[in-house]
Amino acid sequence: MVKSLPATPGTNFPQLPLTVSHAASEPATSLLSRLAARNGAISMQRFCGDIAFPIDPLFRGAKVAIKQLAQLAGCDVTALERVSIRHLGKGHFRLRDEFASLQSFQRSRIRVCPECIRTEMPSAAESWRVPRRLQWKFSSIRSCSKHSSMLACLPAEKFNKDARDFAAQLQKHHGWILDQPVGQADSSPFEAYLTNRILSGRGDRWIDRLELNVASRACEVLGLRIAKGPDAALAGHSEPDWRKYGVLGYHVLKDGPAALSDCLAALAREDGADSRFFCRLFGPWIAWLKSRSLGDEFEPLRDVVRRHVFGNFSVRKGVLVLGVPSEGTASSNPQKSLSLTGFAKRNAEDLICRGLATRDAGGGIVPMNFVTQQMLDAYEREKKFFRAGQSSHEKAESSVYGADNARASGESRLSVGDAARQLRVTVKTVGYLIQHGMLCGVDTSELYRRGATVVTADSLAQFQKSFISLGELAEITQRPQGAFSMKLRNANVALLAMPHDLSRIYWREDVSADVTTEK
Repeated sequence: MVKSLPATPGTNFPQLPLTVSHAASEPATSLLSRLAARNGAISMQRFCGDIAFPIDPLFRGAKVAIKQLAQLAGCDVTALERVSIRHLGKGHFRLRDEFASLQSFQRSRIRVCPECIRTEMPSAAESWRVPRRLQWKFSSIRSCSKHSSMLACLPAEKFNKDARDFAAQLQKHHGWILDQPVGQADSSPFEAYLTNRILSGRGDRWIDRLELNVASRACEVLGLRIAKGPDAALAGHSEPDWRKYGVLGYHVLKDGPAALSDCLAALAREDGADSRFFCRLFGPWIAWLKSRSLGDEFEPLRDVVRRHVFGNFSVRKGVLVLGVPSEGTASSNPQKSLSLTGFAKRNAEDLICRGLATRDAGGGIVPMNFVTQQMLDAYEREKKFFRAGQSSHEKAESSVYGADNARASGESRLSVGDAARQLRVTVKTVGYLIQHGMLCGVDTSELYRRGATVVTADSLAQFQKSFISLGELAEITQRPQGAFSMKLRNANVALLAMPHDLSRIYWREDVSADVTTEK
């Protein structure tokens, strides 16, 4: 317990016999903790209670409390304010003109460099000798540049107030710190950039104009996508791995939005990349940007990604891309060029009729930008399936989709709209199925308006025996179509080969019972 001492002139605090000097990168909370340890207090809370110092305002970064601490310690108040974090409420914080979030830095756990402790703290009783570095508080800084070693996270405390007391934590865990093996860490330009920005301020580059919490996490998540691919999860990675991801992302983002767009285009050209769907292609990068926990400060970064998607992917009108609806302008997907071979090449003219291929400037036939090899394989499977399901007599009558036969037999018919509702697809999709012989369409004016096309009930029933639409699957499983579509895509369930703006239809035999019944 600190004994009551005479007040210092001009302050409300007693004269302290022992003081510590303020280090250049030391926040106010660390300085107060060292003052307490230097004067023999068992804790910072007890010390503040004995001298009537308002501790809670200091932890919130209140300017009045920082000024009072500067008077108490005899240090420059401007220098102390410069390296102290201010709590804005609702998980938001500010360091000078920098904005940070709750995830930006460690508040309840203390990280230290074991080598710094060994050199600056001769014994547990002298914990007041080691100032806490401001950069050690930030989650994205995981190493000590001075000793090229990984930071060690001290054991968790039961109460958050105990974890705030830096000097007391060093004293309590001094032996544990000395026993920690030193994890070597290569130099990281990403951490060097963050450290310089935290201590010296931001620069004039595009990455500097991003808020600190945006720039730091964006580098790590982009690096994760580059290193681990589109299926990588956002969690479950080690601290050394996150350091590597941060460096990869920083090498891209430091060069501005054009470099980011070029990087995203390069990811689409990777071997095996499914460049039809930007969410699937960019994986954790898009999943992170779509998170509701990200505030408005992420909008400049989202805007760059959004403009890249709108300019390079075919997105249906009205579909939200990072919160903004698409205008529906079709763009050429940045995927690896695909050539027609084998069955697809022999049926190239039919692919043009199907909307799956087009003629280039030289007169050659090339697949559309959304067509993949998997889609061409599905096209071959479909053509062989329908040919095998027709007899030679049926083939002779199929030129008009069995229209004369349907009229003569009086077979029941459905309007295109009714067929679409039964299949849970769009009317445009039903028209496509009729046009290319997968459903039997009949021109009739007996029950419908002149020139209307109807679908025979028998052909619809036969089609449903072999195929099932995404809408039907979603109705069976009571799950949203988007989530279920992603599940089937991840399971490599093949689609019926059709243009990208039509409803999705699958072979029933490919959709297992486990997939359709799982909730």
